[in-house]
Amino acid sequence: MATRRPGDRKQQILAAASELFREQGYHNVSVADVTTKVDIAASALYRHYRNKHDLLYYAVLAGLDSLQESVDGSKDLDSLLSTLSVTSTGRRGLPVLWQREARYLEDEPRAELRTRLRAVTSRVSGLVAGDRADLSAADCELLGVSVLAVFGSVSGHRFTLPRRRMEAVLLGLSERVARCPLGTGAPDAARPDAGIAIPLSRREQLVTEATRLFDERGYHTVNNEDIGEACGMSGPNVYNHFDAKIDLLVTAITRGFDRRALAARQALTRAGDPRQALTYLLGAHIAFVLEDSHLIGVMATELSHLPDNVRRACVQEQRDYLDLWARVLDAVRPGLDEAQALITISAVMTVVANAARTGRFRSRVDLADRLAEIGMAMLLDTSAPDDLAAVTGRAQVPVTQPADANVEEPPG
Repeated sequence: MATRRPGDRKQQILAAASELFREQGYHNVSVADVTTKVDIAASALYRHYRNKHDLLYYAVLAGLDSLQESVDGSKDLDSLLSTLSVTSTGRRGLPVLWQREARYLEDEPRAELRTRLRAVTSRVSGLVAGDRADLSAADCELLGVSVLAVFGSVSGHRFTLPRRRMEAVLLGLSERVARCPLGTGAPDAARPDAGIAIPLSRREQLVTEATRLFDERGYHTVNNEDIGEACGMSGPNVYNHFDAKIDLLVTAITRGFDRRALAARQALTRAGDPRQALTYLLGAHIAFVLEDSHLIGVMATELSHLPDNVRRACVQEQRDYLDLWARVLDAVRPGLDEAQALITISAVMTVVANAARTGRFRSRVDLADRLAEIGMAMLLDTSAPDDLAAVTGRAQVPVTQPADANVEEPPG
């Protein structure tokens, strides 16, 4: 007697592929891995999907469709934030698939997905604009992308809370972002000019171009010929400076973690009290991220390619950095639940990174100031008006107001 084919076989295959891509990375997963996970023959998979690229495309598309449904079904900003706070954990893998794995798609399907994502971002920004008549269209767009980043941040960590509490934390963070006063603090002193451009040494040029290529195309798809060509040399000449491609990745990532840790230590030595320490730490983090968005991308997406000993050291560096932030935040908000603190800190870092990696925002001369305002609104207990006023030096209205009803932009 023939076995009846399950009606949701196509969805089972896609769910299995999505999970494997998230956990192991696209290049480390084969079609055989997917069929084994679903317990089917390869022929059954090929009835629904042509190849592994097809699986990746539809995995990202399914997440975007779900996100778009939540966004399009929201009539105003309050309903949007409430909906996303409930549904975002169900899309926890979407930002990873988009930011890390979609780079391996061909240009046309990736451009199609990007168009879909921009439509979602535009809709969110429009809902923010409908609630924030005090802001320019550019500021509403920045807040819209930042709102999505709050919900997308859950993909970058494994911190968790009971479901309803997690939803409440995400809702509170997104409300603080959406209703954050912008441009209220004293403006920074004029930034100095970039100064004289000193040509990089050949070794530094190789590290810089390799970092850019690894970020844009993924470590797997870049070879020494690509790196050499970007520096105006042949591929074999790369070996005059580095023994192998992996050495370029190790140099870039370890340097990034070292620079970030040093910037944090230097910021804290200038602080006179806990609140100032948090402000300076956030400022140092923003400055580091804005300095080199490609390095931030590589630090976030390429750790799995490092040799085991280097990868373990970098993972420990990240834990130490989060622990430092948690201790500084605890000094300002004593008694805050550890998981909630780490979820908040991760959301702040995701907001900063997403803004820095969105091309149309990078040209804003005030981006660091606006991100500092958004970040502090998220970090502080802004139900008390004096909290934000202490940072900006002037009186503020409460950032979180009563609601009337009840993911280059990574998706939420």
